[in-house]
Amino acid sequence: MDTGQHTDYRQVLRQFYADLKELRKSANSPSTRKIAGDINRSKTVIGDLFSGRGIPPEPAVRDIIEYLGGDWREWEQRVREARQAEARARTEERSPRPDHPWLRHLAIASVSAVLVAGVSQLINAALEPKTTAQAPSLARMPIVGRQHCAVVIVDSAPVYHLPDPQAGILREKTRQQLITYDDKYPNKWANGVLFRAVRTPNDRPQYHWMMADHLKVTACAS
Repeated sequence: MDTGQHTDYRQVLRQFYADLKELRKSANSPSTRKIAGDINRSKTVIGDLFSGRGIPPEPAVRDIIEYLGGDWREWEQRVREARQAEARARTEERSPRPDHPWLRHLAIASVSAVLVAGVSQLINAALEPKTTAQAPSLARMPIVGRQHCAVVIVDSAPVYHLPDPQAGILREKTRQQLITYDDKYPNKWANGVLFRAVRTPNDRPQYHWMMADHLKVTACAS
């Protein structure tokens, strides 16, 4: 049975998409192709939003809302709440529910493993020479963790200064653009959204942040 908390975020999503449908209807239900052409956005971005497959980055949502005649000042907070609810829904889908004894044991074992790994990292960090609190310049940074590569899997993915969906956006990355990240920098949760510290092409030589759901791990180019 769903808890009240689960019902709350699901209701937020249902209401958001219902209001969005009404807004589109009030604008004479323009097609995905027409909206995409008029606001110079990808049809995939428009289709994802109206089909419920995912909420695009805020600049794209704002363009769509304003094109349909909506007042962004009235929609801005609703969009952010819906994005947070969507992130919680995805997290719940990926997480096993310990409804059975063996699942409870598995959950306990997983938590124990995470705690042991966390303690190990703290000990290693205490033994390492102290460095600055900010991510080091890549020109001086030793390779302390395994390097990974990923590609952007949405048409338009924002790069943030901080791991926060309400933080300032540095720039937008496009589909299939390559980024890299390092095991040294753990993922962080903020307002129900999982962020990954990344290096992105043509940016300053330091790490920034992107939403993990916007990225897919891939092989690094040789």
